[in-house]
Amino acid sequence: MSEIGLVILAVMAVTGLFTVVTNEQEVIEINERIPEETDPLVLIERDLSVICYGTGFRDVPSASADTIVRSMDLLDTISVHKANLYVTRALRNHGFDHVVTYAVPDQGFSFICHTPDGDPLRYELNDTSR
Repeated sequence: MSEIGLVILAVMAVTGLFTVVTNEQEVIEINERIPEETDPLVLIERDLSVICYGTGFRDVPSASADTIVRSMDLLDTISVHKANLYVTRALRNHGFDHVVTYAVPDQGFSFICHTPDGDPLRYELNDTSR
């Protein structure tokens, strides 16, 4: 009697396996899309985050009421000159109107530009390895 039970159990197991393998399973696709970021300030700060400490930029009290001023600290592993080129290229790639870059002695660089919308903007790149 026990041998017949084992044979029935083996046949049921093979049948169950065959059913699972040959059955078409419904594939449920989750089509949740993360909305793509379009704000040029967010996009450029994402690009510049690879050369800076931390996850974000510091807001700095601006020189005039309409100027956006953002400050960032340069990583020790990147030279100030490489960072200058990187920031300048990122500004151009994101449609910012780069006006001038000032070298601030014993501090770093100050990038004066306009956002794609025409708002005045200043990025301060601080050299922390002095």
